[in-house]
Formats: sequence, C-alpha cells, structure tokens
Amino acid sequence: MDRADCKREKISSRTVGFILLPFALLISFAGFMVIPIIGVIFALPVLALAIILIAAPESKVCRLISGKIS
Repeated sequence: MDRADCKREKISSRTVGFILLPFALLISFAGFMVIPIIGVIFALPVLALAIILIAAPESKVCRLISGKIS
C-alpha cells in the first residue's frame, strides 16, 4: 500500500457515503409518510452508515505511511 492507495481509499469511502446519503433521506421521508415507525427503523441504519463513511478516519496503515502516527 502506498500514498496513492490511501488517497483512493478515502475518496471511495466518501463517495459511497455521499451516494447513500440521498437514499437514506429518501427512505426516511417515504417511510415517515407511509408508516413512521418502520420508516425510521429502515432509514436510521442507512443514514448512520452514510455518515460513518463520510466521516471515516484514515486507516492505521495510511496514518503510518503518511507519518501521522507518533
């Protein structure tokens, strides 16, 4: 693994997160209109996953390569 792989890893996780975010909002809106409790149950995990992927920190390997680990 090199620095380019680390950059691609971060970009790909953010891209997936930004793709999931509209779907989570759509599911939550549709679920809230149809059956509120079940809609929230389905939407919250997808929304949480999108936020986690967008805000994901670098892996330990990438921090080691970039010299951010002391």
